[in-house]
Amino acid sequence: MLLEIHCHTSKHSKCSQVDPVALVKQVVKKQLQGVIITDHHYLWPEEELLRLRREAEVNDSFLILTGQEVETDIGHVVVFGAGGSIEKPVSLDELRRAFPEAALVWAHPFRGGKVPSDKALCDGRLDAVEIFSSNHTPKENYLGLVMWHKHKFTAVSGTDTHARMTAGILPTQFDHPVKDMAETVAEIKNGRCRPFFKEIPKSGSNIVVTEITLGTKGEDEMRDRIILKKFSDDKKWEKMREAIEVAKNIYEKAIADGAYRVPRILDVNEDEKLVIEEGQRGKDLFELLENVSAAAGAEYFKMAARWLAKFHNAGCRTGGAEGTRDREKKRIKGYLRSFEDTKSPYLDDAKKLVTFISAGEDRMFSGKAESLVLCHGDYHPKNIMIGQDKTHDISTRFISVIDFGSVISAPRAFDVGYFLSQFRSQFMADERVTQAYPEDDFVSAYLADCAGIDKGSFREEVEFFKIRANLSIASFLIKVGKGTSREMVDVMSRSMAVFRSRGGAR
Repeated sequence: MLLEIHCHTSKHSKCSQVDPVALVKQVVKKQLQGVIITDHHYLWPEEELLRLRREAEVNDSFLILTGQEVETDIGHVVVFGAGGSIEKPVSLDELRRAFPEAALVWAHPFRGGKVPSDKALCDGRLDAVEIFSSNHTPKENYLGLVMWHKHKFTAVSGTDTHARMTAGILPTQFDHPVKDMAETVAEIKNGRCRPFFKEIPKSGSNIVVTEITLGTKGEDEMRDRIILKKFSDDKKWEKMREAIEVAKNIYEKAIADGAYRVPRILDVNEDEKLVIEEGQRGKDLFELLENVSAAAGAEYFKMAARWLAKFHNAGCRTGGAEGTRDREKKRIKGYLRSFEDTKSPYLDDAKKLVTFISAGEDRMFSGKAESLVLCHGDYHPKNIMIGQDKTHDISTRFISVIDFGSVISAPRAFDVGYFLSQFRSQFMADERVTQAYPEDDFVSAYLADCAGIDKGSFREEVEFFKIRANLSIASFLIKVGKGTSREMVDVMSRSMAVFRSRGGAR
C-alpha cells in the first residue's frame, strides 16, 4: 500500500500553496492509495476530513488521515496518532512522554547539508527516520540511503508537499493495507514500511554504478533518478574527473535542457571517489529502434545526428591536437596488439589498416588544431537516450547523451564515423534496422545543422573514421572470444573495402 505521509495544505499551513482538494486529487492522480495530511502543529478534526473527502470526490477505498508536523529540539518531527493538535514547539523528550503510543518520525534530517550522528539516527525515542524528502538535495537523499543501509533503522519517505505538482512523488510503502491511524501507527512502530524506490547496482571494472529511482511514476514522469558512480582505481578516477569537467562545461554552455540534453552533475565527493549525476528517463536508441515503427525510428535517428551537430557546434574544448594524437597512437597500437597476441587470421589486414589510419591521423592532427572540435569519443546507440517529460505529450520528447569518459579533440567526422560503425555492428543481426535507417540519412541530418563544411571532404573523412572505429570493434571482438565470428568477418571486410576504395594496397 502506497501512502503520501508528509504534506501540507494552504488551509492550515502558512508555508503551503496547495488547496486540500487539489492536494488529494493530485495524490489520486499519482495512483497512490491514500494521503496523511501533516499540517504544522494542527490535527484535522474528523468532520473536516469527511468534508474534504466529499469535496475531493474520492471513493471509499482511498484513505485520508491526519497527522501533524511539530517543531522539536532535534528539528521537525512528524507525529502520527496524537490525540489533538500540538500547538507549540516541544522537546523530543516531552513529545515522547506525552504521546507514548504515537509514532514519531524525524522529518528531513539531512536537509541543509546536515549529517546526523549514528546515535541520533538510532535514537529509541524515534519510530522512523524520513530518509527521502523533496526538501533534501539528491546528495542528501543519497546520504539518507547510505545511513539506512548501514544502521537498518525503520525508514520512510515523505514528499513534504507544499505545492500541487509535488504531491505524492515520494510515498512510503506499507507492507500491509491500513484502514485507520491506529493501524498506520502499528505498521510504523513495527518497521513494516519503507521508502518506495528502486536501487539497481551494476558492477564494472574498477567502478560500481548504482541507479536509484525515487518515488512514483504517475502521468507526469516527475520522479527523481540519480546515477551513482563509485571508483576504486585512482587512474580511472582521474580520468573521470576530466570527464566531469567536460560534462559540466557542456551542460552550462551547450545543451542543458529543451529537446537536446546532457545529464547534470549533481555532486562530486573526492574522498569517496563518488560522482552523483542526474539520471535520464527514457530508453536508449538501441532498444527503441528494434521496437518502434520505421517512421518514429527515423526521427530518433535524425535527432541523434542533430544532437551531435549541436554538441560539436558548441565550441567546448579539452586538451589539444598533440594530446589527442598521442592518445590515439596508444589506442591503435593496442588494437594491433590484440591481433598479434591471438595470431589472428586477420593480422595482415589489420597491419595495413593500422598503417593507413596512423598516417591519416598524423596528417589530420598536425598543425590543424583550429579544425578540431570536442568529440564525445564513444557516440553510439546505447549511449543515446530518448524520452518524454510527459508520457502522453510528444511535444515534450527529448534526446540526452550519457558517458563522457572518452571525450577527445578531433575532427567532427570522428564521432560521425564512430557512430555509423557502431550502429552497423550493434544491429548486424537485425537487417531490418540497418536497412530502415541508411547511413546517409544520419550524415545529411548532421550536415544540415553545420554551416560552412565541405560536404564532399567531410564524407570522405567519415569513411576514414569508420575504419578507425572498426579497429576498435574488432579488438573488442577478439578480447571476448569472437575473433573469427560472423561479426568479425563483417567488420574486417567492410574496413578493407573502404581501404581499397581509398587506394590501399590489395
